[in-house]
Amino acid sequence: MSPDRRRFLRAAAALPLAALAGTAAAGAAPPAHRKHFDSPAALAAYTRRSRLSQPLLMAHRAGYKPHVPGYPECHLVSARKVMATGPAMIEVDIRRTRDGVMVPLHDVTLDRETTGSGPVRDIAFADFRRLRMRDGTGAATDLAPDSLEAFLDWSAEGALLWLDTKDVDPAELVALIRDRDAASRVIVSAYGRATLEAYQAETRELVHFVPLIPEQGLATLADVNAAGLDDERMIGFAGYYLPDIAASEAMRERDIPALLDLGRGDGRLRPDQLDPFLYRRAVAAGFPMLNTDHYASVLGFLDIREWA
Repeated sequence: MSPDRRRFLRAAAALPLAALAGTAAAGAAPPAHRKHFDSPAALAAYTRRSRLSQPLLMAHRAGYKPHVPGYPECHLVSARKVMATGPAMIEVDIRRTRDGVMVPLHDVTLDRETTGSGPVRDIAFADFRRLRMRDGTGAATDLAPDSLEAFLDWSAEGALLWLDTKDVDPAELVALIRDRDAASRVIVSAYGRATLEAYQAETRELVHFVPLIPEQGLATLADVNAAGLDDERMIGFAGYYLPDIAASEAMRERDIPALLDLGRGDGRLRPDQLDPFLYRRAVAAGFPMLNTDHYASVLGFLDIREWA
């Protein structure tokens, strides 16, 4: 990334932050449940399956509250709530605006998550910042959208970010992570062999989430290794609710943790509709890394109060 490009991103990320005045974003205290790693290698070691002495939860889309007013997806207000509540990784989806600024937003379009409309890639970042976020009920809030840079800077307080890359350039993302000195506090998704190889061409130090996708050149763990990623820096994918047993066993034998995604189901439910047995059984069956839209409830089901 060129110096001019870096200066542009910094200036863009600083646009009307005053819009957040009076919210949890202004003058917020450091998160109560902090976790710091000295290096990406320390983060990699912490997440190995054999080292997970208790379940490790992911707060889906920055831990927004489904059906609850005031908590937008992929927003720092929701992420701060996660870190005030309990120990959990904070997942955010990353896309790019028309002028190449990386922003936390899940959908291809602006319509559902913000007061804007149309594709994210068609809006300039300055105009993106003038929009307002919608919460889990669909109501508009007074919160302006964030930038990825703002998330990376905030994570220095002790948050562990899981970056689900929807539309990014690997070289630009690696450059931004380096610029913000965030390599020890991010897990970066890499979908497909070409994307994984692009990340490996930039750096070999990051921890990556890599699902096995045969159609994209990653059918086996050997394919992942051939693309440049070793077992010690890989997090795999166990499946949605019902795990892929064969793939999970292969990863287990090599001490690779595998994320079991429960969010596609429990995101449709209220907290009082959740079945604690489901989460406890998943952990007992050997799946200690879970993605959920109800991180606070699941932390309680599993009696998790602090980071391992």
